[in-house]
Amino acid sequence: MTVELEQKTDTTLYIIERLDKNARLTCTIGKITVSMKKDLDKDILAKILLSLSKVDSNIAYEYETMCQYNDINRLRLDDYVVVSYSKSGPSAYKTIFSVPFSRRKALRRLAINVSDRLMAGDADLSILWDGNPSKISQLSEELQGDWKMQVIEANKES
Repeated sequence: MTVELEQKTDTTLYIIERLDKNARLTCTIGKITVSMKKDLDKDILAKILLSLSKVDSNIAYEYETMCQYNDINRLRLDDYVVVSYSKSGPSAYKTIFSVPFSRRKALRRLAINVSDRLMAGDADLSILWDGNPSKISQLSEELQGDWKMQVIEANKES
């Protein structure tokens, strides 16, 4: 089933949500927010990450964390890219990583990290991208099954 989306304004929201409401992708032309409930199945998380990778392998998830120096190197071995780091204590480093969706090893590590976060509660991922209605339609098709899409146009006042 091909969904044709007409070109919308930059403020249009495309919401792709699971019928059970455990996961939602809120897409705009410049950003995707993946919202996940605590009890999200790991297979669904994997499907979301792999679908995003198929639609646009150029996207990357960037995040900041506090970690030890050895953890920085361990994550680099999992294909995370170190954007910056600075010493923040006796053995702690404030580190910014970029997780390229073009690298399967990095996606696998991201899935593990998100699964760990989901054990404690709901989690969100904010991902910058160069999206368009065609990519959003392709993403909706990749997810298939128990997902529905909704388009919300911003009010245009003259």
